[in-house]
Amino acid sequence: MMTSIGLKRPFIALLLYLIISSLSYAGTTLTITSGRGEPFVNPENNGFYDLIVKNMFQSINVKAKTVLLPSQRSLINANQGVDDGNIARIKGLEKKFPNLIRVPEKIIDFDFVAFTKNNNLKVKSWDDLIDYNVSYINGWKFFEKKVVKYKSLVKTKNAKQLFELVKNNRVDVALYDLWSGLWWINKNNKNISYLKPPIASVKLYLYVNKKHKKLVPKLAAALEKMKKDGTYKKIYDRTLTKLLME
Repeated sequence: MMTSIGLKRPFIALLLYLIISSLSYAGTTLTITSGRGEPFVNPENNGFYDLIVKNMFQSINVKAKTVLLPSQRSLINANQGVDDGNIARIKGLEKKFPNLIRVPEKIIDFDFVAFTKNNNLKVKSWDDLIDYNVSYINGWKFFEKKVVKYKSLVKTKNAKQLFELVKNNRVDVALYDLWSGLWWINKNNKNISYLKPPIASVKLYLYVNKKHKKLVPKLAAALEKMKKDGTYKKIYDRTLTKLLME
């Protein structure tokens, strides 16, 4: 018959493991890179990714913050271990960046939409762009792969140039992600709107450098718990849904 001491040993071992794991990160703040600015990452650290990262890691007793970098550099730094992870990327990224491990619980569904001044345009698929003058920001690999049919195509350096083309009627549609586009037009030009439904939607995930692989199941569980207890929705509404009301 197993004694009470014997029954307690697995619990004690687990408790010691959790304490040791927490102590290994004591006094350390992990850096999670992102290539996305407002409304996802901002200097005040209260964008969507800022708050998701803070809450996820805090719930497993690890401090972490987001760091805004150019998109490609944010990936390279995370893969090389200069930084500790990267948010938010599509599934399968580890094939090109082998030092990154995906946290399996998705961070967000990312919608790609057409912004325009003419709400009568019909753009429900990539093929529908064939009759229109199109623009997107140079370097967006997703658009480079998908946008192959169009009347004309202009690539810009940034969102400002992208939406100036729409404002000045030089293109019919500007392709961008929904939330970044809404944030920009709410701040700069409310005469531009977006077409529904999204042309495409993809799931995005958090990746951590392989040196933190032991954190992966804990982070997945933490994010899942945030979704169940309402924390995720509060952050989503506070940072993203509010853009629909402005």
